[in-house]
Amino acid sequence: MSQLKFTKASARRFIYMFKTKQIKTQILGEKLKDVRESSKITIAQISKETKIPANYLKYIEEGDYKNLPADIYVIAYLRKYAEVLNLDIEDILEQFRAERGISENLFKPTKIDSGASHFIKRPTLIVTPKRIGLILAILVIAVLFGYFWHQLSYLVNSPSLKIAQPTSDLTTQEESIEISGRTEPDIYLTVNGQELYVDKKGNFEGVVSLEAGLNILKFEAKDRFGKISTVIRRIMVTK
Repeated sequence: MSQLKFTKASARRFIYMFKTKQIKTQILGEKLKDVRESSKITIAQISKETKIPANYLKYIEEGDYKNLPADIYVIAYLRKYAEVLNLDIEDILEQFRAERGISENLFKPTKIDSGASHFIKRPTLIVTPKRIGLILAILVIAVLFGYFWHQLSYLVNSPSLKIAQPTSDLTTQEESIEISGRTEPDIYLTVNGQELYVDKKGNFEGVVSLEAGLNILKFEAKDRFGKISTVIRRIMVTK
C-alpha cells in the first residue's frame, strides 16, 4: 500500500477547496445603481420617467436617507424606481425595510402625487354660495342677539352714574363746591332734588352751595323705566 504524499502546492489547493468564500452583499442603493448603469439609463432619465426629483434618486443610490423625506415616501419612490428597472418590487422593499429596520406592516402602498412632495397637502376651503349664506345668517343672528342682550341689560340694570368731582367725602372751608361726572344720555339727574343738565354724551357739571357743618350731596339718576342709581357724597364745612 503506497503512502499519500502532499507537496506544498497540493496542500494549498486542498486548503483552498475548504476555505469559506466571502460573499459581498450589496446595499440597496448600490444594487439599484449597478442595475441602472448596466441598463445604460441615467438618473435624469429615471427622474423624467418617475417624476422623482433627481437629487432624491442620488440620495437613494448613496444610501443617504437623512436627506430624504419620510420613509413612507421613499417606499413610493422605490416602487417606481424598481418598476422602471424591471426589478422585483417586493424584494426591493424587503431589503429597504431590513436596512432601515422598518416593520413590514408599518406602511401600506400609497399613491403619491407626481410632484412627490414630502409635505402633506392640507384641504382647501372651497367658498360656495351656500357657505356664504350660512356665514351671513350666523352674523345676522349674532348681531340680533347682541342687540337684544343690550336691550335686556338696559331694562334690567340701573343707569350708570359716576361722580368725578368730588371724588370722595371730604372736609373744606369753602362755601361751595364744583361737581361733575358722567351718566347715560336721556337720564333725569338731580343733586339734592335739583335737576342737573346732562349733555348728549352723558356728561354733567355744576356748582353746589354749602353750609357750615355736614353737607350731604345726594346724586340720583333716573331712566325712563323708573330705575334709579344713587351716589352719596359727604362734605364737612369748617370755619
